[in-house]
Amino acid sequence: MKAKELSEKERLCISCQKCCKEIFIYTHPILYSCPTNTVVDFYRARGFDVTKLGEDALILSLKHTCPHLTPEGCDIYEKRPEACVDYSGIEDFGDDCLWSTLK
Repeated sequence: MKAKELSEKERLCISCQKCCKEIFIYTHPILYSCPTNTVVDFYRARGFDVTKLGEDALILSLKHTCPHLTPEGCDIYEKRPEACVDYSGIEDFGDDCLWSTLK
């Protein structure tokens, strides 16, 4: 049986693996009963990188490797969850996502 030919987008995804190695969480200080700086300090003390968006929202990022990622790539790529199929790393990684190179 001939293996499915991958699209350029799929090849870029498989070679990049950024979203398989880092998790982004969007949050807002209004959800907490303490000042924004306390929220930022709390997450930084636990290993998160914290980025402020404007004056309000926060992006929490944490290095975390997906358990399905192997040195050869995703071991469930053909049957990966729909969330992985639909996810676009451009929202989280911007120009660092290889999909941003597609025209």
